Amino acid sequence: MTALEEDTESQPGPMSWKQKIEPVAILLSILLIVVLVVDFAKHAERFNPFLDKPTKCSVELVAARGIGSALGPGAESSSSPAFDLLVHVDNGHVFAIRDGGSDVVVSYAGVPLARGRAPAFDVEAKEAVKVAVGAASHGVGIPDELFLLMVQERRSGATPQLQIDLWLDFGLFRCSVELHGEQRASQCDKLNFIYTS
Repeated sequence: MTALEEDTESQPGPMSWKQKIEPVAILLSILLIVVLVVDFAKHAERFNPFLDKPTKCSVELVAARGIGSALGPGAESSSSPAFDLLVHVDNGHVFAIRDGGSDVVVSYAGVPLARGRAPAFDVEAKEAVKVAVGAASHGVGIPDELFLLMVQERRSGATPQLQIDLWLDFGLFRCSVELHGEQRASQCDKLNFIYTS
């Protein structure tokens, strides 16, 4: 055997298309697996039932009309209160929630001052929304006894506290905000309620 024949035998022949594509297929498979693992890790919190948390609400008092002037000097109790609220709903669940439009009641010392209706809204899993709500008394003034209590509280230097009840499809929430004070936003407490016949 000559040296030339030995060289041609030791050199590999041309690669087939299957041999050429095999390393590329392996690299693409590894890249796909890495992308899927990263994507799953990024969204795993969303679908992990062990990370399911309750829905939280808070309310911000944006504006109050007809009540601030009622507490001023020489005011009368005949003013008709109205409130603009911003409801924050934070869905801690691993599933979406929906509210079909619920009742909102603004009270002072246990006496309802205004009522409103929240618009329908959806909150995706682990996300939050803000919903604007208006509550009004529709021409009904503040009861005289309640008006006197508000005036006395204001004169004593205390800040009147409004109680806001949110009857949402997924629970009853109660918040307290100051009418003219620093705390115009409040985290709400979820209340348990039982229907009886």
